[in-house]
Amino acid sequence: MAHRKLDIDGFDTEQQRMAEQMQYLSTKSDAEVASMVDQKAASVRAAITRGSSVEALEKALADPPYGHGLDAAQSANAQLVSEVLMATRAQDINSVVSSLAEDSRDVLLKYIYHGLARPAGFNCGVLLSWHERVVEAGGLGSIVRVMSDRKTI
Repeated sequence: MAHRKLDIDGFDTEQQRMAEQMQYLSTKSDAEVASMVDQKAASVRAAITRGSSVEALEKALADPPYGHGLDAAQSANAQLVSEVLMATRAQDINSVVSSLAEDSRDVLLKYIYHGLARPAGFNCGVLLSWHERVVEAGGLGSIVRVMSDRKTI
């Protein structure tokens, strides 16, 4: 799907400097972050099995792996959030979204955009329905906060 043959983002010094700063955002090593995501996955899947979508989503959104070089952990956590979104029934989405705090809704929106940017690995129909409900609850301010936040997932 790449329409460019040359990665022009690699020439952006602002983005390179930001990536270097984000590297020091996390004090944990890559292995520690991956282990934390794996532990979180077990508790999130247990909550999904119990049918507690709110609890599962709150756990999946808690402490997202930010930073440079954590691609595996970030991708695993994105898949975990996606599992929760797909396991939630359509009629429960409004209640789940309304139970989330504003910061959690913003993190959820980051994961929704992450999934929409990679349509091969995520169900875009589900993500779009969640996007509609999150923006309905949080307003356009949620979109602005997510788009202007430098901590990406």
